[in-house]
Amino acid sequence: MGPTTMELGESTVDRISNVPANAIEQILTLLPIKDAARTSILSRNWRHHWRSIPQLVFDGSFAPPLPSTEPYLLDEKKVMMDIYEALLLHDGPVTKFELSIPGFREDCPRICKLIPHVGSKGVHELALRFSKGQTKLPSSLFTACSHLTVLKLQHCSVGAPSSFVGFRKLVVLELEHVIMPEDFLQKLQPECPLLQELRVLYCSRQEYKLNVPSLKVLFIKSSGSGCNITIQHAPVLSVLSLTDGWTSKNWLALFASLPELRQLTFAIHSLKFSAEGNVPYKLPTILYQLKVLEVSRLLLDNLPQAQVLICLIMSSPNLQKLSIRLGTNNAQPSSEVMGSLQELLEAEERHGICCLQHLEEFNVQDSQGRQVELDLVRFVLATAPQLRMISIKRAVSLSADKVLGFLNELVSYKRISKDAEVKYV
Repeated sequence: MGPTTMELGESTVDRISNVPANAIEQILTLLPIKDAARTSILSRNWRHHWRSIPQLVFDGSFAPPLPSTEPYLLDEKKVMMDIYEALLLHDGPVTKFELSIPGFREDCPRICKLIPHVGSKGVHELALRFSKGQTKLPSSLFTACSHLTVLKLQHCSVGAPSSFVGFRKLVVLELEHVIMPEDFLQKLQPECPLLQELRVLYCSRQEYKLNVPSLKVLFIKSSGSGCNITIQHAPVLSVLSLTDGWTSKNWLALFASLPELRQLTFAIHSLKFSAEGNVPYKLPTILYQLKVLEVSRLLLDNLPQAQVLICLIMSSPNLQKLSIRLGTNNAQPSSEVMGSLQELLEAEERHGICCLQHLEEFNVQDSQGRQVELDLVRFVLATAPQLRMISIKRAVSLSADKVLGFLNELVSYKRISKDAEVKYV
């Protein structure tokens, strides 16, 4: 007996053609642009939808490498022609445009022509990531793309024209391996009144003087001898990350105008100290909002660095998570360092005030198994009533005898928190 008419009808329903237009747009936005274009063959209803998707992302899926012994080889001229073709066929606004193809090092007039065309589409999010070299971006970036809310640049050089009136709507700015004039960021800040997130990674060396009332997130990472940082005014800054190559002429002043700081990450080895030492017991301004403190490249057997850690702990009464990554120093810790940590413990007992009242998690990475580390762990266990976890990851080079000795002493320490768990891996 053959199928009924109803059964036959159900089996031949064209579900693809009946997908609502808004659902088609969402699907196409999630696909690589080449795959989105291929959906034109699915049905008449899908034929031209890809030409109006608001996000154009040209990444590795758009331009796979050519067969070669090189790590990554591209026909850059063909890539640019394909991008131009996609833009010419596109007949709607573009809210996001991203060019981040591995191995792409375009440095020619084609880029100069591309940016004004993208700007004419009303782009809000623009990412231009080149693999190596320093592609020179045209001044049209600052005039044709004035409505940007997000700008991300990598491996290029920039310079704002004298007529630049600013990115008045810019919220996120990310610069990585970017060469720029020494006063570029200084001039850019007042022209970006809504800027909330700034990431400057491995860019040309500068002296950063930051005065951004709306800034909430700041990441600075430098190479070589780095850059000097002064935070003049950032009243709503909540996340600050300073790692590798940064310096400060007055590191104490960094925290003077950060009342909303909630997360602090920095490489402590970049700090410069005078011969007499300049580390107070507490910061001039207490960091009441600080919840997460992450310190890298820390030498606990270096007296000024140990004192900085103590200073930050004592200045953060509401700290919930403390993480330290230890640096390597072959010298034995001095008695001054040992005494400094001991002094902290005694001060806590004398005043009867626990500076780690809210600490829940303490992490130590690259443990060298030294007594000065044990003193710090003992201090945390003795003064953190809300502590839930201490995680200690030992250095690979640590001998079995040293590990055993470290553990034997560690298990003998008293814990003020009944819920505290110690993991040693």
